[in-house]
Amino acid sequence: MALEHDRGDGSVQVSAPKESTEFTNKVYHSGLLSTLALNPPSGGVSLLLGNTRPFVGRCCYICAPQSWGLLFHNYLTLLGFRNVILVTETQTRYRGWLARRLCYFLFVDERTVYPGVPFLENNVINNARVQDAIKENLLNMPIPDQRSPHKSRNVLGILHQIQATISPLLLRLTSWVLLKVFNWVFVNLQVHRGQLEMLRKAREEYDGPFIFLPVRKSRLDYLLVTFVLFCHSIRVPYIICGEDVQLPFLRALLRKLGGIFTPQLVHGPRTNPRERLYQAVLNSYIEELLNKQQSLEIYLEDPVLCSGRPCLSGLVWLARVFDAFHNCAIPDAVLVPVGVSYDRIIEGSCLEQLDTGRTTVFAAVCWVLRFLQKRFGCIRVDFGQPFSLKDYVENEGIHLRTSAIPLQKILLPYVLGCSSDSVYCEKSQDWLLNNEGLSQLSKHHRALVADLGRHMLYTATSCSAVMSTTIMACLLLHKHRQGIFLTTLAKDFCWLMNEVLARHFDVGFSGKLQDIVLHALFLLRDCVMLRSFPLKNLIVITKTTRKAVEELSFYSNAILPVFICEAVAACALNSLLREVAKHVTDWDSNVEVAISQEELICKTVQLCHLLPSEILLLPPCQSVYQFSQEGVDKLMYCEILIAEENENKQPACDTWQNRFAKELTWKVMDDFDDSDSDCDEEIWKRYFKLGRSCESHAFFLFLCSLLQPVLKAYRTAAGLLHKFDFPIEEPECVLKMFKFLRAQVEEQHESATLCLANSAVKTFRELGVFKEEPGLTGPLLELSETFQQPENGLKLQQFIQQFSC
Repeated sequence: MALEHDRGDGSVQVSAPKESTEFTNKVYHSGLLSTLALNPPSGGVSLLLGNTRPFVGRCCYICAPQSWGLLFHNYLTLLGFRNVILVTETQTRYRGWLARRLCYFLFVDERTVYPGVPFLENNVINNARVQDAIKENLLNMPIPDQRSPHKSRNVLGILHQIQATISPLLLRLTSWVLLKVFNWVFVNLQVHRGQLEMLRKAREEYDGPFIFLPVRKSRLDYLLVTFVLFCHSIRVPYIICGEDVQLPFLRALLRKLGGIFTPQLVHGPRTNPRERLYQAVLNSYIEELLNKQQSLEIYLEDPVLCSGRPCLSGLVWLARVFDAFHNCAIPDAVLVPVGVSYDRIIEGSCLEQLDTGRTTVFAAVCWVLRFLQKRFGCIRVDFGQPFSLKDYVENEGIHLRTSAIPLQKILLPYVLGCSSDSVYCEKSQDWLLNNEGLSQLSKHHRALVADLGRHMLYTATSCSAVMSTTIMACLLLHKHRQGIFLTTLAKDFCWLMNEVLARHFDVGFSGKLQDIVLHALFLLRDCVMLRSFPLKNLIVITKTTRKAVEELSFYSNAILPVFICEAVAACALNSLLREVAKHVTDWDSNVEVAISQEELICKTVQLCHLLPSEILLLPPCQSVYQFSQEGVDKLMYCEILIAEENENKQPACDTWQNRFAKELTWKVMDDFDDSDSDCDEEIWKRYFKLGRSCESHAFFLFLCSLLQPVLKAYRTAAGLLHKFDFPIEEPECVLKMFKFLRAQVEEQHESATLCLANSAVKTFRELGVFKEEPGLTGPLLELSETFQQPENGLKLQQFIQQFSC
C-alpha cells in the first residue's frame, strides 16, 4: 500500500507501495527506484507541489457576478490541504498517552452536530398543496366520505416513507467507524482548507439553506460528503438517496443519517390522483426542510455510472429547490458544487459493481470483507465556491439566449452531403425540458432549471481533481498501448501532469515522481504487465483483455474535461486533413496546407453537435461557436496550428470547388509570394498552417485519441442499423446495440459500455435516424424513411469516420 507522509505544510505526499505482492516485488527487485533516480524527468525536479496548485471551483462571473467576488480572497489559496482521516491528539483538547490511544473517539465527540428537524407532520399536512391533493383524492374515491377523520392517514403513511432524521449519536458512531475503515483502505482523504473557509464565510453572508451538488463517482459518496462536513463541524445535509440502495439495514442506517428515499409510487403516471398526492407530500416536505434552514445533498446523475462520464437525471430535486424559492418559502438558497475524485473506486472496475437488484445480506457481507482486504489509494473532495440562487435568477437576462433547434435540422444536411445555415444554432435540450419532474414549472422556469443543472454539473466536474491513476490510465491507453520503458513513462507522466495544471485543473497527489508512478501502477496492476530488460530497464505493457481495456478507459475518461476543447478541435482539424489527403497525391517537402479558420470552426461546431452533452459539458452561458473558437485558439497555444501571415493565396485547383456546395476554404501552398496569385477577388481570411515540431504532432495525435472511443462506437453503431428488427422499444434497442458493439470492438481491443450504446441510440434518435411511433407499452423506435436507404446509412458512417484517426 502506498504510504502517506504529512510534511506539515498542507501538502500530501505519496510514497512507494510496500505490499509483498508479485507486482511490487518485481518492481523493487528489478532496481526500478535506482533506474528512476538515475534518469529523473524534468532535470530531477521533484513533484512536491505543496500549495502551488491552482485554486479550483470559482463560480461563474457571468451567471453569478455578485457571488463571484463575495467569498473569495487570495489568501484562501495559501491555506493548503488537509488530510481529513489523519487524526492525532493534536486535533483534540487532550494530550498524553491515553489521548493518543483514544484520539478517534475524542475527535468525533468534540465535533459540533446540528440535529435535524424530526417533527414536520403538522406542517406538511396543513400545506395548501397537500390539502388540495387530499380533496382531489377524496373526490375520486368510489364513495367519497368528506367526514372521515382519517383523511390525513394517507399523508402520514407517505410521509413516514420519506421522512429522515439526523441522529447525533449515530452520526458520531458512524464517523468513528469510517475513520477506522478509511485509514485502513485509503492513503488519504484530501480537502482544501480555503474551500472550507469559503463554506464558513457563506454561512454568515447568505440567508438560505445550503444545497450541495456533488458529482457521482461511487456509492461511497453518500457518506463521504457528510463525513467531511462532520469532521469540520459544518452542518451535515439531508441526502437524496437513489434507488441503488436496496438493502434494508443500509437504508435504515442512511435514514438516521439524513437519507431521503423516494417512494416507488412517485415514479408512476402523474395523471393518477394518488401520484399527485405523493408529489405534493414530497414537495411540501422538501419545502419545510429548506424553510428550517436544513441543508440538502442532491445528485444530478444516475445512481450508477458505467462510463465515468457525468450526465443529468436528477433535475427534479433541483426543481423542488427552485420551486420553494419561487414560492417565497425560502429567501434564497446557497448552491455548492462538489467535486469528488478517487484513485480507485470501491466498486472496482465498471464490470464489478455491486448489483443492487439481486444483493442479499450474505452477498453484502462478503463484499465488505473483500473491500477491507484491498487498498484504494487516495480520495480528493473539492467544494466549489458557494453562490446564490437569487443571484443566478436575477442575472438570467445575460444568460445565453440563442435559438435552439432540433439536432436533425442542424446536422442531418451535413450528413447527407449538403450544408445548413443553422449549424451555429444551439442544439435543443428537449430531453431535459420534457422531464416529468419539471412539469410543475412554467416553460421559462423549466429552461432556467435545466440551464442551472447543466452549469452545476459543469462546475462540479471542473473542480474535480485529476488523480494519478487517471493520468497513468490515459497514458497507457492513448499514448503507450504497445508498451513503454518505465523511465519514459515517468517523463510522460510529468508532462501530462503539467499540461493538466496549465489548464487550471488540479491534481490530487503530491510527492516524488518515482513514488507516484509506482503508486498508480500498483493500483492499475490488473491492467499492465512488467517485462525486465538488460541494464535494469523495465517496460510496461498494457494488457489487451477486454476487462483491462474497459478499466483503463473508465479511469482515463476523467481527464477528458481537461482537454475537451482541444480534443474536439483536433478531431475537426483531422477531418480537414483527411479531406486534403483525398485530393492531393503528389506531395513534396515544400508543400504546406493552409486551413481556413472559418472551415475549421464549422467542422468543430459540427462535431460538437454530434457529441453527447455529457461529454462536452457545455455551460449554458457559452455558445457552441464560442466553445469551438476557444478550441481553435488552444490549438494555436499548443503550436499545433500556426497563424499564416500571407493571406492572399491561390486555391490549389479550381475544379475542387465544383465538388462542394460552397467554396473550399483550405488550400495548398508551395512557397510562392503574393505576386504569384491571380485571384484578385480573394477574400482576406485567417489561415493556419500546421506546426512542424515533433512535440506538436505527438500532442495532436494524443488529443485526437481522447475522443476515439466515442467516435468509433458511433461509427460502429451506424453500421449495425440493418441488424435490428424494427419497430423496437428503446431499452431493448440499447441492450442489443450494446451486445453488437461489444462483439464488434472485442477483436480491436476497444471499450464498449452500456452508456456508449445508450448515447448512440439517443443521438441517432435526435439526428433523425430513428423516429418514434406509439406502441402498446410505450413509444417504439422505427428506422426513418431517409435511413431506410442503404446509401444514407453509409453517408452517416462516413460523416462520423471523418473525425476518427
